[in-house]
Amino acid sequence: MLNQIGELSSRLSKTLLNAQNVCQKNGQQIFKITSRNFSSMETSENLEKIFLQDLNANKIHLGKYLICRLIQKPLHSNEINTLIIEDELNEMENVFLADIIDTTNFMPNYVYIIKEPYFVVKDDLSFIHIESPTDIETIYNHEIYKWQPVEASLSIDELNLLGNQSYSNRDFSSAIKFYSLALNRNLDAKILSNRAAAYLNLNFFYESSKDCQISIDLNAKNEKAYFRLAKCCYQMRQFDQALQALENCLNLNSQNSHALRESARIKKRLMEAKTGDYDFKALINACHDKILRHDIADFISDKICLDREKNLLAAKTAIKRGTLLLCEKAASIWYKAEHASSTSNVAKMENYKQLINRLEHDPFLLKNVYKLARDNGEFCENSFFINLAKIKCIVDQYSFQSPPVEFVSNFKPEPNELQVNSGLWIQSAFIKHSCLPNTQKIYLNDVVMIYASQDINESEFLTASYVNSTDTYQERCENLTNYGISRCECELCDMDRADPLTSERDSYIVENRDRIKKLVDQDSNDVNEGLVYLEKIKHFYNNRSTNKLCLVPALNFCATLFRNKGKLNKSAKIYADMFDLSKHFHYDLAVYGLVEAINDYFLWFDMDNAKECFKKLKAYSLGHRDYFLHVCNAKIIDYENIHQLLN
Repeated sequence: MLNQIGELSSRLSKTLLNAQNVCQKNGQQIFKITSRNFSSMETSENLEKIFLQDLNANKIHLGKYLICRLIQKPLHSNEINTLIIEDELNEMENVFLADIIDTTNFMPNYVYIIKEPYFVVKDDLSFIHIESPTDIETIYNHEIYKWQPVEASLSIDELNLLGNQSYSNRDFSSAIKFYSLALNRNLDAKILSNRAAAYLNLNFFYESSKDCQISIDLNAKNEKAYFRLAKCCYQMRQFDQALQALENCLNLNSQNSHALRESARIKKRLMEAKTGDYDFKALINACHDKILRHDIADFISDKICLDREKNLLAAKTAIKRGTLLLCEKAASIWYKAEHASSTSNVAKMENYKQLINRLEHDPFLLKNVYKLARDNGEFCENSFFINLAKIKCIVDQYSFQSPPVEFVSNFKPEPNELQVNSGLWIQSAFIKHSCLPNTQKIYLNDVVMIYASQDINESEFLTASYVNSTDTYQERCENLTNYGISRCECELCDMDRADPLTSERDSYIVENRDRIKKLVDQDSNDVNEGLVYLEKIKHFYNNRSTNKLCLVPALNFCATLFRNKGKLNKSAKIYADMFDLSKHFHYDLAVYGLVEAINDYFLWFDMDNAKECFKKLKAYSLGHRDYFLHVCNAKIIDYENIHQLLN
């Protein structure tokens, strides 16, 4: 026996040393080289057991599964997690996990199933390569005697007590282990409800909801199970089911204050989803308090529908400018501000990792995300497997930044810590790209509201610009490739392709723009340089009467240079020209032009023109009145004291 222990210790030391060397040296590089973005699409019940000795080098073992025990706490280095496992035959091996897999709840001596293992042998290294979180499962009910935990001999009541103690200590993984060992002996409604609570605290919403439902099936008067089921459904945004669970809970105890409070909250969500009526003032105040994630329901107007053939949103009927078409909370959004210790600046990749971990415990969200895949048919019926390649493609193609909400009027805003973010909004992704869009997005951190920015005809597709419409034609084309778009067929791009001066104009802008921008950044008042730049671009547009959007940044440069020189009457006029040039297709720049015109006219004591621009701003603005007031307070100098003069 001592020899066996000594042999195991020796083997473990060697394997651990090998794992540490791998992590410190070239594990990340080898992991990336061997990456296949493979995800098993099978349940373990449909697979055949295999042992480590049966693994073939550099092969995915389709139709097989490996059962193993974790020997050592996970090691983390260079964006990979390394496990050391042992199989039933006492063979040991390294397992490399992608860092998108959360290893918080991976514990020594826990038993796992690895589905369709991918075994890699490269140079002097060997390891099992796992990239999808659904490819490794924790199991508590197995028949391998030597791996049975010492607690397995305890009674059901003792196991439940250990679970409760772990729960009280907020060790939810251990609580789940003890509750599961008890449930292996007897399916008890109370213990199921306890395990559901532990799952809920780990944000394992789907697992928790299943335990709640089984608990209710065993005991229809389980008040706690109904309440916990409601909380799970709410977090998975299944508001109707959440309300039904709470009504069942209140039927058992009509004085349950927690259930009454939750019921009121859910009814508010259902009303938002039905009417699109939101508390804008509360949302804006929350943004002011740097609350990044709002508690709202999604709204989709009955005036729009999904064109199944094109997989794009279109107007069911004629839509007036200013109509709220869609309000949506991000399916997933990553903010660098929430991760102070993070060294990553690749927000899109971080959001992908975050989304993967959410999808593992929310099949409803997973199914909705898969709707964005061009060949999503294979997932419709059996959608609780995470296909990494599909998800990565979706995140790459449909992720956007949420511009920070501004609260202080400032000619030169300081960099905002919330700018580094990346979010995925599912319904919004069904809006077609156009450099001349017919909708406008208003972001309130993780919420996006989409309005008709012009009248939209029946059957016309909704469009939004994925790129900056004031960029050069070549820049727009290059940026669109990031969204899988090789050619834009909008009116602006058609005109640019047909215009013989487009190439020369774009070259001139690229060669001179940074020089003029540098003057602006240095607070220069060299207006002549800006005017020469502006007039040259105007010359390139001599044969065009519309869609001269490359003029907008040039106007902005000139206006700022005039402002630096103290000629606020001239800068205000140019800002007003910016509005006229961009008002049909670039809402943000149009609003910016009017706001800056108001500011400069006011500082020039020209209240007549300031009032005229304010009247235009009021008529042009989209969104709720509270949002308009927020824009005025945030961007118009001393608006609180001068608003009566402007109105």
